Amino acid sequence: MEPNVTAALHALDGSGLPWLLLRGEDDLAQPSGDVDILVASGLLPVLDGLLEAAGFRRVLAPGHGSHRFYFCYSATAEAWVKLDIVSDIAFGPYQQWRTSLALPCLGRRVRSGPLWLPAPPDQAWLQLLHLFLDKGQIAPPRMEAVGNAAAAASADDFIARFVDRRMGPGTAANVLELVRTVRFDGVPAAAAAMTSRWSGGPAVPRLIAARHRGLRLLGARLQDRGPVVGVMAPDGAGKTTLLRGLQAAVPLPTKYVYMGMWGAGPWDSWLGRVPGGRSAKKVYRVVRGGLLARSWSLLGRLVLMDRVPYDALLPGAVPDCPGRAVDSALNGILAKVTSAVALMVVGPPDLLLVLDVPGQVMFDRKGEHSPEILEGWRLAYRNIAAQLPGSYVIDAAQAQERVLGESTGLVWRRIAPAPVPAPAPRAGQGPGAGAGEETADALSLHLWRLLDWRFLLPDLQARSVAYGGATAPDMAAALHLLDPSVTALPPDQHPGGTYGVVLLTAPDRAAFRSALAAVEPGGWMCVEARRSLFQRSGPRTLKGWKNALVRSGFQDVSVFWNAPSLDHTARIVPVASAVGIRDTLALHKDVRFGRAKSLAARLALILGLFDLAVPEGTVTGRRPPEEPQ
Repeated sequence: MEPNVTAALHALDGSGLPWLLLRGEDDLAQPSGDVDILVASGLLPVLDGLLEAAGFRRVLAPGHGSHRFYFCYSATAEAWVKLDIVSDIAFGPYQQWRTSLALPCLGRRVRSGPLWLPAPPDQAWLQLLHLFLDKGQIAPPRMEAVGNAAAAASADDFIARFVDRRMGPGTAANVLELVRTVRFDGVPAAAAAMTSRWSGGPAVPRLIAARHRGLRLLGARLQDRGPVVGVMAPDGAGKTTLLRGLQAAVPLPTKYVYMGMWGAGPWDSWLGRVPGGRSAKKVYRVVRGGLLARSWSLLGRLVLMDRVPYDALLPGAVPDCPGRAVDSALNGILAKVTSAVALMVVGPPDLLLVLDVPGQVMFDRKGEHSPEILEGWRLAYRNIAAQLPGSYVIDAAQAQERVLGESTGLVWRRIAPAPVPAPAPRAGQGPGAGAGEETADALSLHLWRLLDWRFLLPDLQARSVAYGGATAPDMAAALHLLDPSVTALPPDQHPGGTYGVVLLTAPDRAAFRSALAAVEPGGWMCVEARRSLFQRSGPRTLKGWKNALVRSGFQDVSVFWNAPSLDHTARIVPVASAVGIRDTLALHKDVRFGRAKSLAARLALILGLFDLAVPEGTVTGRRPPEEPQ
């Protein structure tokens, strides 16, 4: 497999939650398209962090349902890798045909070497529905694959029965008949009939499609501020060619901004007669282009800036401005002042690429000026690049493909954080087989703070430990260091065993159901949760989790406040201890809004609602031991 794909799958395996590759298992050495992956919904809260550690960067794309897109650039192969990860299975160009197939498909997944794949009948039907409902036709390159899928599918399969329930009896058999008899010209009509018969009518899917279509007008964006990439070089070095190449080759949301400080304009003859006129024009264009670049950057676009304000500091470096030499001391002062103002307002780019080409080569390319003049400009650019942070000199005399590849690598290094090296699996193991087997030397000491929940239980050394929910990689590593036999629980599935302690992190209802079945009689459950009014599944407060444990028959249920937060716990305070809460609140009176927060917390304490108001904490409970026979 391509190394970046291997790193991503290793990260998913290390989460302990189920995932599977939807299609394209034979195309992972050099993925030509998206790598389509289905994950459990419990993975979503930690998915960005997992894949960022594997070297990927997320691009937010509103209006695509549950799809999440992650990108990575391989400098060695000079190729991009794109992950398309979903937590729901939905069909249609706007994901308007929603299904409930995700959880059953994850539950029946099968292992194939380092990969998790759908069960063969599920994989066949997902392929068929993808072509019928998403594409609406079967293109010639896909005919062989769809024929193989139809041969592996049956009208009695689980997904076939779902199709008949949603789109009418006999629909699945009709799909198989069309493909097996090679009547591909009838697929568009059959696909239209399938969507028109969707149970409940097409009104709701139409509303979903309209909503997603509207959201897509917002455009894709990077998760954070997009970097501004500037290019400096004399004319003939290939600035515009490189930037247009980056715009076409980089599959991230980009914006091209042309500064054009000295470009010709209709008012040039008039401005030339006004003292400081040309300087004012320069400042206007620099500030306009700079503010535009920064605005697009704040909107999450990668900004490609053609020419940068530093060009104005290089005497004679801009050949397309005849007559810009000043005739008086006043104009000279104005030029210096306006250059300083422009640089101060616009600010430097995040990454500056300086194209280095010998003067003779630039002259041969454009035939403008002379090799000597161009060589002087070249040396001036190299000199200023040596003084500017974040600048790189690129040999632009080499082939354009090499210049583009080297520049793309530098851009990616500026966009993406350095990936965290993952431990290599032992021989014969797939990605993630060695998850959690890191040594103590490879772990930061702060990871031991993640095990604070142990001190809330009567026995520090539990007989057996399992974990579930949205467990982050560092928590999983700490748990495996504590107990190498620790087990990750699959959500909403029978765990296949029971454990003395089950730890849940930000769980949903599916993870909670799995944990209930996994706690042995006399064993303990610990739920680490945050108050969230927008949580899709499960209780939204610590009091809600307390009530959920009580309703499930647990005893000795207690609520603890992790102050100030689960990520940076300084104190673990029993919510039943009013004295402990007041003492802890007194420690936070000097933080921002600390007095207001303390007053609100004290009011909640007086009203007996502190377990409802506490923002982050841990809820523990013990399953009653079995009565002796």
